[in-house]
Amino acid sequence: MAVIGHSITSLQASRKGLVAKKIEINSTPKVVGVKEKSMDIQGLSEGKQSVLGISFEFQTDYKPEIGSIKIAGEVVYTGSDNKKILKEWEKSKALPQDVDVEIKNFLLRKCLLMGVNISQEMQLPPPLVIPYMKAKKEQSPNYIG
Repeated sequence: MAVIGHSITSLQASRKGLVAKKIEINSTPKVVGVKEKSMDIQGLSEGKQSVLGISFEFQTDYKPEIGSIKIAGEVVYTGSDNKKILKEWEKSKALPQDVDVEIKNFLLRKCLLMGVNISQEMQLPPPLVIPYMKAKKEQSPNYIG
């Protein structure tokens, strides 16, 4: 089972107010559709392969409401049983748990990194805590002589 590609179809970002001292940032990946597609996959086999096009939305919201970032697109996915995955989606509007976790982890990695760049351009706090270094404080020696 593997994500073999992705595309972004929509980017929306807005800044509504000034940055507050305490901000809560919530990023949520959401699968909104699954459809069967066929495509040529070089190196895997001759001819067209059946894959799944998994439509998604990735929303980052700030509280207080100082802005938002929304990324929409499609993940191209192939698994051991695409028909079963598609049937479960049509029945319950949910992916099997292992596929759901794989897709959402992929979206978190891709969209959070994209969101960092978008937030910088929009002058919003990044949706991901970026580590930084601090200068080490000098300590006085504990020498008794």
